[in-house]
Amino acid sequence: MSQITEPQDYASRRNPKLPWGHWLMVDDHGSDRIIDEEGRHWSSVRDCLWRSRLGMPKLDRDVQDEGLEFLLTVLAVIDRRLLGIEEFTHALFNDSMAVAAHYAQWLIGQGLVEHNSCGRPDGPLTCEGKAVLVMLASTRSPEHAPIPIGLNWINSRRGLDRGKPHKGLTELLAKQEALADQLQYRFVRRDIFDTPGIALVGEGLGPTIPLRRTIWSLSFPDNHARDRFYLWLHERLDRWLDWGEMAQAKGGRVLSEHLLQLAFVDRPIEIA
Repeated sequence: MSQITEPQDYASRRNPKLPWGHWLMVDDHGSDRIIDEEGRHWSSVRDCLWRSRLGMPKLDRDVQDEGLEFLLTVLAVIDRRLLGIEEFTHALFNDSMAVAAHYAQWLIGQGLVEHNSCGRPDGPLTCEGKAVLVMLASTRSPEHAPIPIGLNWINSRRGLDRGKPHKGLTELLAKQEALADQLQYRFVRRDIFDTPGIALVGEGLGPTIPLRRTIWSLSFPDNHARDRFYLWLHERLDRWLDWGEMAQAKGGRVLSEHLLQLAFVDRPIEIA
């Protein structure tokens, strides 16, 4: 499937000033309308690049598009030469030097980045790499197009939800919060030192002047992780009074241990 070419080979066979895939034909009939030189049909120029040129497997359209958007981002960063290897690894690969090196070596092996014996993503892009960059930048989907190419796109995909908020989840959480608003002890979503978190708030606490007090809190890596746990808590709304009294009487650590046990104690042990 994959047709890896040397930089000079691509320039001798294709016009390097045009986007990758400029030689493909369009068939007005059927769903797979793009035809390559061997008569094979593809759903789009991007699909042809992903599966034929890069030799990647056929995936769900959204997953495949994510992979191509990431490729576009990496190629753009290399082409602009804005980042050193440390920044490249930190910004694009979450500080994983091994993953960054492997991806860079894959790009070199595909003939999209000039070869160097260190396997570093120093660039420059080959003429085919630049052609791929232009094509991908010109064919972005409506979901991705509003986000600037480069680190802005990477930052938008951070987190366990991959940057995809769900309207239904937002509405459900709002209803749940309204339902729990009058409870003496209630869990609330709250930023803790600029980090997504959940706090347990108690009303009317204190012997002399009853006040609203925060008696327990927990922070999370992102909103997705926080909201999953928050929904788990709301499924056990009838336990909030007991949990609040536990935290008030015995401290937040006891409540944390109790919740951890509840979350995992009934899960089966899976042995391969």
